[in-house]
Amino acid sequence: MTETVRILSIEDEADIRRFLRSTLGANAMTVIEAATGREGLQKVTTGNPDVILLDLGLPDMDGMDI
Repeated sequence: MTETVRILSIEDEADIRRFLRSTLGANAMTVIEAATGREGLQKVTTGNPDVILLDLGLPDMDGMDI
């Protein structure tokens, strides 16, 4: 059985999150979404992602702090 790659997208722009979800999802990847840094930190622990795509300019914290 093949495991699906789990990608966490931490991005405040809804259009970019939607693009990543549709593009990566079409390639059999599971995309977990977070719109803020705080939400992203929570989903890192609960979602167990393989890869994190991180916006460095988030509204609630600097992406480098994550």
